Amino acid sequence: MKLGEIRNYIQQRQQSSLNDVAIHFDISKEAAKLALEYWIKKGKIAEQGASCGSSCNGCGDADESYQWVTNEKIVRWL
Repeated sequence: MKLGEIRNYIQQRQQSSLNDVAIHFDISKEAAKLALEYWIKKGKIAEQGASCGSSCNGCGDADESYQWVTNEKIVRWL
């Protein structure tokens, strides 16, 4: 598993959970989180928080979700 492979995986899917990344690459959640944090710092991926559907944020069982960040510049013609 290379960092670029994880970047490409998130980019192709547009959004993925931490668990999905760990399973897809057959790595621990901790290793997946470290790789995702690298891309978050680079501004390529954003963490979306828990994906359990609840707003309480208290169960701890919810899986974190990550989304590809598009940095498209909007060109406005005058």
